[in-house]
Amino acid sequence: MAKEDKKRYWLWGELDAASNEILKKIQLSINEKLGGPTFDLHLTLSGPFYDINQDRLNQIEAFSITNKQLLIKPSSYQAKDLFFQSLFLEIEKSVELSDLKNTLDNQLGLDSELFYPHISLFYGLKDQATKQSVINQLLNIPKSLILDKISIVEIGEGVESWRVLYQYPLMKDLYALNTIGRPI
Repeated sequence: MAKEDKKRYWLWGELDAASNEILKKIQLSINEKLGGPTFDLHLTLSGPFYDINQDRLNQIEAFSITNKQLLIKPSSYQAKDLFFQSLFLEIEKSVELSDLKNTLDNQLGLDSELFYPHISLFYGLKDQATKQSVINQLLNIPKSLILDKISIVEIGEGVESWRVLYQYPLMKDLYALNTIGRPI
C-alpha cells in the first residue's frame, strides 16, 4: 500500500486552557471576517508518520513525563498565500522548542526538516490585502503562551476529519506525579 493510501499522523503541541482561550477569541474574530473552517489550535511539531504502535506510544509517554511544559513566545501575526499557513501567529524559534522538535523527530525516526513554528488562526485562500486588513484590527499579540501537551493526531483529507487520538501532558513540575495521557 502506498503511503498516500495510509493514514497519516502528526505530533502537535497544544496549549494550556488560558493560552488556548486567548487565541480562540482571536481565531473567532478572524473567522467572522474571513469565514474559515474551525479547527483545534496547535503548533505542529513533527510528522507525518504512518503507523502507531505500542513502542511509539511508550516513547512519547516517557518523553512527556520527563519534559516540562514550555513557555513559547509569539512574535507577530503573519499571512502567506498557502491554505494551511494563510493567517497565523509566528512563534519564536527558541533553542528549547527546537530541541523538543528534534527529540521527537528522533524518536519517530524522522528527518528533522525545516521548522517554522507557528499557530494557524485561519485556513483558506484570501488575498493578502484582505488578510492584512484583518491583522491590523486584531488584538495585541500575547506576550507568551504555554505549550502543555503533546498530541498524536490522525490527519485526513479535510480539516473536519482531523482527530486527536492521544494526548500526553507535559509536566508542570518534573517532581510531580503525573497522570499519563490516554486515548481520548
